[in-house]
Amino acid sequence: MKSKKWIYPIPVAEDALKEFTEELNVLPVTAAVLHQRGLRGDAAKQFIRPAGLRLCDFRDLPGTQTAGSRIAHAIRNGEKIAVFGDYDVDGITSSALMGEFIRSRGGECKIFLPNRLEDGYGLNRRAIEQAAENGVRLLITVDCGITGYEEVAMARRMDIDTIITDHHEPPEKLPDANVIVNPKLDGPEELTVLAGVGVTLQVVRATAHALGEKDPEQLRRHLDLVALGTVADVVPLFGENRSLTRAGLAVINRGTRLGLQALLRVSGLESGAIRSQDLAFRVAPRINAVGRLGDAQVALDLLMAEDANEADRLARILNEQNTKRQGIEKQVLHEAEAKLQAMTAVPEVIVLSDARWPIGVVGLAASRLSERYYRPCFVLSEQNGFAKGSGRSIAGFSLYAALDAVSPILEKWGGHEMAAGVTLAKEKLPEFFDKLQRLASEQLSEDAKEQVLYIDAVLPLAEIDDRLLNEFGKLEPFGYKNTRPLLVLENCRICLPPRVVGERHLKMKITDDQNNFLDVIGFGLGERVQEININNFIDIAGHASENVWNNTRILQIEMKDFQKTDTIAIIRESH
Repeated sequence: MKSKKWIYPIPVAEDALKEFTEELNVLPVTAAVLHQRGLRGDAAKQFIRPAGLRLCDFRDLPGTQTAGSRIAHAIRNGEKIAVFGDYDVDGITSSALMGEFIRSRGGECKIFLPNRLEDGYGLNRRAIEQAAENGVRLLITVDCGITGYEEVAMARRMDIDTIITDHHEPPEKLPDANVIVNPKLDGPEELTVLAGVGVTLQVVRATAHALGEKDPEQLRRHLDLVALGTVADVVPLFGENRSLTRAGLAVINRGTRLGLQALLRVSGLESGAIRSQDLAFRVAPRINAVGRLGDAQVALDLLMAEDANEADRLARILNEQNTKRQGIEKQVLHEAEAKLQAMTAVPEVIVLSDARWPIGVVGLAASRLSERYYRPCFVLSEQNGFAKGSGRSIAGFSLYAALDAVSPILEKWGGHEMAAGVTLAKEKLPEFFDKLQRLASEQLSEDAKEQVLYIDAVLPLAEIDDRLLNEFGKLEPFGYKNTRPLLVLENCRICLPPRVVGERHLKMKITDDQNNFLDVIGFGLGERVQEININNFIDIAGHASENVWNNTRILQIEMKDFQKTDTIAIIRESH
């Protein structure tokens, strides 16, 4: 693992920064971070001191009113309704939200989730047949359906009305549904980045309106699901997504949903101070685990549980499945690394395939390998003559465009720039590999293959204090497009021998020339321990945070990278 390229922002003019700092009544570093993220004046004030939950008008998203009216009609008239979702966190929370709302308004609703191993992704014929057998008159898809052309046609033949709510890239040929709600088809630009659960919420809002409900606060209790699905789906956390996530975290921290509270406990968390990072790294993986290994129904049952003992039981199952998933993922990564080491060089696009690898974890393995080697990566599972799996990419190489270019040799594919799924005949793998290498060689320069850290500010060690953490807390929730501020501490002396803790984390203590001290933890950086020794001087890039252990609170830096002091870095424009 080598050091990354650090790119610094152009400093804000001193006079402008002073004025901005005074206007916001914040530290200069906080003002600089806001300025570099394009937030000025009232927008910056609203960002750090938001005036409650402000959402876009759901009527601005085409199809929502029609969808809401049709669902309200079904509820009033006692029609049987089916909700079809997905096996990831976004799909499960979307399903729970829609199902919970319909049932709470007196509607009859059955929820279908696909089995990843048996059904694969998306609307399937088996679910439609079951819906028809159960007398369903209205089928609502959540977080899926936009590519379900044949399945929707089948539902129409069975006299089932279909409402599609989705946020994935729409194909050229759309399903012949009664209504389609997808912000990527039309609507305000701000809504194009909604997660599937965010789109589901707009339809729920429209349904509540069609039912004559005037008090939007009645929907607030569902926002915990919206926050969880939004954070887990790694959509940009600004605008509508940020508002929804902030409000949803407040609901989570009030501790009203039995299943989520049980899941927090087995994750080592307690409601009251839950942040977006907790949802992303502790909660979401446990929900995803059951879908990766088989049946996501357990996770749905947990989120909708109405009995505390049942919630605890289901939460334990999710926790056990997550532990199992971690072991399988570790084995797949070990085997994938061995395949890479056997190659003469790391290819432009990593493509690895094996019959032993479970389909449920190949996406995770692709993500890990892409991050480690900073290359686009596909990890595939070979089944019945086909190779099926997931890809993850890096900036500058769109998987959607690449798969579109090689689509004649593919059986099935879909996704977006940074993540995609693909199925192809096993004998086509060499051709798939060669075509991707050619595309990457044309599109990726050597600079593009170097991993980059975008620095927010350079700060003296002494300024890592409680006020800084408090002000950075006002920038939360953090996530994609609203990342935690990345700071550089320069000319730090290592004052205790660096050591590896856990399996692969690097821990050290640093000091400056004013005898200020600070703990440093570098998650996943343990293999670089040989690069540094006590009394070395280094520059550290990382996030200011706190470590709470046994009721003791210690300020620290979560180190993302380090360089020998005086390493030349690149200046870049504001970001």
